[in-house]
Amino acid sequence: MEDDGIVEGSLDNYRSLAYTSNMSSERPRPAATPCLCNALRQATRAVSRLYDEDLRGVGLRTTQYSLLQRLRAAGEVRQRDLGELTSLDETTLTRNLRPLIDAGWVAIRPGEDRREKLICLTDAGAAKLHEACPAWERVQERLRSRLPKRTWSGLLDLLPVLTRMAETA
Repeated sequence: MEDDGIVEGSLDNYRSLAYTSNMSSERPRPAATPCLCNALRQATRAVSRLYDEDLRGVGLRTTQYSLLQRLRAAGEVRQRDLGELTSLDETTLTRNLRPLIDAGWVAIRPGEDRREKLICLTDAGAAKLHEACPAWERVQERLRSRLPKRTWSGLLDLLPVLTRMAETA
C-alpha cells in the first residue's frame, strides 16, 4: 500500500545513515602519537608524497631518485653493500632496482664471486639524475623554508643516528 508516496516493501521505506565528508581543501592535522615508529612512518609518507609529486614530471619516484643518488656517490658497489647503505633488505632493493635496470639507468654485472652482483650508475642514469635534480631541489627548498634552520639541520643530523641505532638494537 501507498502511504505518503512510499510503496510498502520498497527500499525507499527504509532509513539508512549516510556518511558525509567535509569537502574542505584543508587537510586534517596528523594525530600526535607516542609511538616513534608511527610518527616516523606518518612523516615519511607525507614527505615522500611531496617529492613524488615533483619527481613524477621527470619519470621518477622518490625511491628511484634516492637509489640513483646513492649510486652516484658510491660508484660501483656490491648489491649487498648498497642494501646496507640504503637500509633496504635484499628483496626490496631488487624490486626497486628492476625498473632502473630496465630503463638503462643502472647496470648490474657479476662480481668475482658469481654470487656477488656489482651495481653502478650508467651514463643514462647520471643524465636522468641531472634532469631530476631541479625537481628534488624545489622540494628540498620548500620544506627547508618551512622549518627553522636549526630544526632542519637537527633532523638531518639526527635521522642517520637513529637509523644506525635501530640497526644495532
